[in-house]
Amino acid sequence: MSAHVERLMRLFNRLKRGPVTIEIIKQWAKNAGIDVSERQLYRDLNELKTLSINDAEKVIEFADEKNRKTWKLEFKESVEKISAYDINSFYLLKNFAPYSILEERRHSIEKFEKIIFKDLSKNNFQQYIQANELYLRKTNYNENMYGQVEHKKMEDLIWALHNNKAIIIEHDILNTADLKITTDDFPLKIFPMELVFHRGRVHISGITKAKQFLIFAIDIQLQFALTNESYNRKKYFSSYQDQFKVLYGISAAFNNKVYNIKLEFDENYGDSFKSFYWHPSQRWEKLSSGNYMLHLKCSISRELLGFIVSGLDLVQVHQPKYLKDLIIKKLRDNLAVYK
Repeated sequence: MSAHVERLMRLFNRLKRGPVTIEIIKQWAKNAGIDVSERQLYRDLNELKTLSINDAEKVIEFADEKNRKTWKLEFKESVEKISAYDINSFYLLKNFAPYSILEERRHSIEKFEKIIFKDLSKNNFQQYIQANELYLRKTNYNENMYGQVEHKKMEDLIWALHNNKAIIIEHDILNTADLKITTDDFPLKIFPMELVFHRGRVHISGITKAKQFLIFAIDIQLQFALTNESYNRKKYFSSYQDQFKVLYGISAAFNNKVYNIKLEFDENYGDSFKSFYWHPSQRWEKLSSGNYMLHLKCSISRELLGFIVSGLDLVQVHQPKYLKDLIIKKLRDNLAVYK
């Protein structure tokens, strides 16, 4: 099979998951390791519109009010067969979605459940309904509890993201990212880039005209205004990505440096921690002593300090000295509180 035909087939299979814009398909191609230009992707999508891959599906194109092109698969009829694994996958998503999203949007989610069942009712849903409805529980531990006010804010921010519109942050109290801003810095104009779910809470992240990364928790305290000012997302996204990927979590760095960090974990403690995701750069090394060395390449922030200190005597900083000194100060301050 030629590379061209293989790419078309992979594009076609991606369209089976849902509609795409050129930005979405570019990101998908990058993540899938497909080296292809934007112009070629346009040609491929247009070619798929002319092909008859099968009688039940066809690729169509349409444009929204901003003349933004979208491609999707149109199905003549439902021919998909689903397995027990597929059904369980759907119910796991439904039942284990973050509390902050699921509770307020349960009615909307159940609408999709009805659509799926109507389309696939001849499949064996009934054989698994008991297990999926009665035997799945989540604790919601450390998750934010949102109501209609917060979800209305999410809807407004999704609109701003979708339409590439700047927003004005008028006021915020809960500085979860430890940003170096004060009340005197508001109002702040930012170009929103993404909604970010982190540690049970949804955030809006973006960048200023001066290319400063900012992130705010979406809660009842966050006050912002939508604008009609458009911005070029491509112009800022690369700088935004570069700044985000060196953060530990979402917390602002104490300085502008990126460090090669080495943390030694007690063997048993390391065994439990190495199966979790902490940072894109993480690398675990088994030492001759049986302990583990965690290698990170990131900035140093309040969130990183909290991660290390929570291990008490089970985690030791090897490098850099700057981080070691911060941890010692944090532990001394904590001891002083108890004394």
